[in-house]
Amino acid sequence: MFNTAILYDIENLIGGYGNTDMISVLSLKDIHNEILKKEIGKIAIQRAYANWSDSRLSILRGDIVELGIEPIQMFGFGRGPQKNASDIQLAIDAIDIAFTKQAVDIFVIVSGDGGFSALAKKLHEYGKMVIGCAFKRTTNRVFKAVCDDFIWIEEPKEGEGNLAKVAGEFTDPIIIDYAKRFKPLETKAEEVFKQTSQILNFLIANKNASYSLTNSGLNISVFSQILSYRIKDFNYIALGFTKFVDFIRYVLRGSQIKLIHNPPSEYRLLFHDSTVVGFEDVEPLTDLIEIHSPENYQFLLSRGFPMFRLPSSEIVFNLAHHLSENKAQYQNLPLGDIIDDLGAEYDYAQSDIKGCVLSLVSAGCFIREPAEAKLSEQKLSFIHQSSRQTINMLQEAMYRKLNELLGNVNDEVFDQILNL
Repeated sequence: MFNTAILYDIENLIGGYGNTDMISVLSLKDIHNEILKKEIGKIAIQRAYANWSDSRLSILRGDIVELGIEPIQMFGFGRGPQKNASDIQLAIDAIDIAFTKQAVDIFVIVSGDGGFSALAKKLHEYGKMVIGCAFKRTTNRVFKAVCDDFIWIEEPKEGEGNLAKVAGEFTDPIIIDYAKRFKPLETKAEEVFKQTSQILNFLIANKNASYSLTNSGLNISVFSQILSYRIKDFNYIALGFTKFVDFIRYVLRGSQIKLIHNPPSEYRLLFHDSTVVGFEDVEPLTDLIEIHSPENYQFLLSRGFPMFRLPSSEIVFNLAHHLSENKAQYQNLPLGDIIDDLGAEYDYAQSDIKGCVLSLVSAGCFIREPAEAKLSEQKLSFIHQSSRQTINMLQEAMYRKLNELLGNVNDEVFDQILNL
């Protein structure tokens, strides 16, 4: 017979909305399982009282849906914190159930609040059994004493508090759930793919992630954030990929998940047997890419900061030579004036001239004043007496960037980029 009502006082369980640590580690599923260990019959009603509009409680959404709990929205009336709002509504509902649902004769009050002592006594007057359920450290002794039985909720284990703090840095329930279960690692490059496989298995098993993987697709930013959290200093470039999308294509090979693309730049993860309107499947990569090639080096140099988008070696040499020979002419000038002047001297595409000058700026070949201003607001002064000094400084800056990205640079390949 369906004879049990379970009423969750979420505000009491989390110790207030400011306690993000407890919000992150609270599991309604674990509490529910502890309750089921008692001889309580079948559950007729489950309600959870909280301000569900608070985004921090979104982490409990999966448990609410899976357990069939009815979320009761509590708003504060008036100014300041309304701590008793949930308590009052829960008590009113309990009395209403006692009168209108005669078959319900067991009430499980998931709270340690002493204010429910009076509710328990009143339910006893109506011939109802009352079971309390809460953490030991937050349970009022009077409330425990008047209950017919009491279920103790296991306190968060040592170390879970730190995971909760980390989980609190995220807003997506999927990432929060992952951060609750797994700690950040300092992983060697050869172990990254193993950890990535574990993350994919987590996404497949996670209810929220699995729903997205089946229906609308899971944005790759979720996957990226989990990777960055789990693997300290995660660097897909050092693994041999110039693009994060290519890394995903490689790690998805042979998995239940595929990559889909809505041009020009929207990517999602999806189960193989699902489709999303407007998206097309992206073929997986079966082999690692050779990162040490002139084309990949040039691509990496052209992305991020400092940025080096070089035209041909001939253009770089000629412009560097002209700037060095006419150093006095290129002092205290805006970037636009320098580009325009060089355009008047040489019949090169403006994009090539601009790319070369910006690369020289990135390499430190110009003094920029004022230093704290944006480039568009600065005056630039060329510093070198010879084109060889300029080229050397440019090559050193480019080599330094590649070395920071890759950990090592193939000198023979690098020499092919700017062979002057």
